[in-house]
Parts: sequence; structure tokens; C-alpha cells
Amino acid sequence: MKNIRPKSIDFRGLKLSPEEGFVLSRIDGPTSVKELANLTSLDEARVAEIVGKLAGDGAIEVDGAPSGGGGGARPPEPSRPEVEAEEADASDDARDEADAAERDAAAPEVDAEEAASDADLDAQDEAFITNERMYREVYAKKYKGEAVDFRVSAALKEDGADLMALCLDPDPQVVHAILQNPKAGLEHARALAFHHRTHMGLEHIAKRSDYLADALVQRRLLRNPQLPDAILRRISGRKVLIEVFKIAVDREIPERTRVKVRVELRKKFMLATADERAALLVKTEGRVLILLVDCSLDARTTMILVGRNTYTLLFVQNVARWSPAPPKLLAHLLKMPTVRRNPGVRKMLLRHPNMPSEVKKLFV
Repeated sequence: MKNIRPKSIDFRGLKLSPEEGFVLSRIDGPTSVKELANLTSLDEARVAEIVGKLAGDGAIEVDGAPSGGGGGARPPEPSRPEVEAEEADASDDARDEADAAERDAAAPEVDAEEAASDADLDAQDEAFITNERMYREVYAKKYKGEAVDFRVSAALKEDGADLMALCLDPDPQVVHAILQNPKAGLEHARALAFHHRTHMGLEHIAKRSDYLADALVQRRLLRNPQLPDAILRRISGRKVLIEVFKIAVDREIPERTRVKVRVELRKKFMLATADERAALLVKTEGRVLILLVDCSLDARTTMILVGRNTYTLLFVQNVARWSPAPPKLLAHLLKMPTVRRNPGVRKMLLRHPNMPSEVKKLFV
């Protein structure tokens, strides 16, 4: 795919993810998917997917591709790794009820608070991407092609648009100088976390605990394909189980990072209290179970779960698919009225190898 070119439109009207905005910002003239992959450090397949979406949104032109707002073909969305296919013999009624239960799942106030927080972060990302072209023009005119010493000197004393423009610099020495500048602040750390692509430069950001504690700095570091493992462990180590789970399934985060977060999730789960484990399972409707490879539930966690009288069918189905599911929990779920009314889900539970034999005999 050659000759990808940006269009002269108002990009503020586009709803782009930070990753899509990042790729778009790298298209300054005719280029190709391979060149974009080198510029962004993303996989070619992912760049091609983003290019297809940007072309469909009318943000760019691609030779040989249809133009116009939304008319281009878009690549299929990748499937979520944490959601398995429904059992072939599960009834349609069971599936419909599971979907309804998922929509009505617990803690509406917490959901609203989290949604507001995410929306605020999205707005800040969009504002940053909108201003980025201006900073890129400043960098191209004043600093691109200049010696490293000149850029480092400027990073130590400049402010305003010039200092923000220097946050686009690829050299870790410049990053270090920016963070030493008394006029630099959280806004610059956020810009560096978004753009910079060397381990050393990102580690300079993480040395400041106040910067690393910022939600937007964390978000951009997690979405940075060059995030060092040490920083990833520091970020995930500060978070509760449910927050680590959300990172592990966030499709805006590179797969390499998500795989490592899943390892951290399993470690934290095994070290967590019984109350924390039970809360994670309930809040995620059991979706987390597919990530808990080689994990199990202790007696205390099982007792907490058995003590609850209501669960959604989605939770029941996820437990029924989890091979280490405790026998007591399986037997408890089987007694629930919603399960008794759904033969397909009931059959899933009865087929589980951990279902007590004496319980199975009652349904023969």
C-alpha cells in the first residue's frame, strides 16, 4: 500500500483513539505502511488496519482505495481474547438473558464514575492530538537536523510551544534535559510518554514518582510499544486487581504489554485476600477466569462466593468453562432459579468434571 497522504480537513471532528491519532500524526506526505511501521514502532498489520480506518473516515487518501467519509472498507475488529464462543447446545433464551444480565450488572455509581474518568482522559488525549501538528511544525523548523548538543541546550531553557515541540525529539538526552527544565511540568511528561520510543527516555519519566502517579502518564506509557518491563511492574504494582484486569484486556494497549500484565494479574490474584479475589470475579462477571491460568480458588474465597444468592447467567457460564472451578461453587450455582430455567446452562454445569457425583445423580 503506497502513497498514503493526509487530507486537508478539520481533524478535531474525528473520533480517533490515541494510537490512531499517533499514526495520523506521522503522515506528513506520501508514505507507505512499511514506512509508517518504522516510524511508529507498530506492527505492519496493525498499521495497515489503522490506515484502513483513517481512509474510511476520510482523514487520508490511499492510492487505489475508495475515498470519502466512511465509504472505505474497514478491516474486521479483532475478537476479544477473554470471551469464548457460546456452547453449541446453550439455548437462545439463555444467551439473551445473559446479555441482559451483563448490561444490568452491579455498581452503577462506580461505572458512572469510571466512565467520567475515562471520558476526561479521552478529552485530554484529543486536545493533545489537535495541538500536535503545531508542535511538529515548530520542531521541524527550529530543531530537526540540529546537533544533539544544540537540542539539549534548548530543552534546558526553552518554554511554551518550543518546549512542547522538543517533546517530539527521539533522543533520550533531550528527554532528560526537558525534565530538568524548571519550566517543564506534567503536560510535558504526558507528551513524552505519548511520543518517546526509547527505554532510557521513558525511564527518565518514571524516575519522577509524581509523574508516574498521574493517570494520563500511566495510560500513555501503557500504550507505548517500547514500555520497559520495570516501569510496567511499577504501574501494575500500584493498582488493585480490577484495574490490572482492565489493562490486561484493553485493546488500545500493545499485545506484548497485555501478555506481561496477565502474568502480573495472576501473581497479584494468588497473593490477594479472599475478599479481593471474590470481588474481582463478581465485578468482571467471571470474565477474568479465562486469564487465570494455573490459578485456583481457596476455601475462603469459595465460601464468599457460595454465600451470594444471585449471579448473572454470564457469570455462571464463565465458571462452567473454567476447569479449576470448585465443586461447592458449581453445586451452588446449579441450585439457582435462573439456572434451573435454562437447560443449556444447566447442562454446561453438569458436564463440568468437578461437579460432585451425588449432585449429578439428581439430574439423571
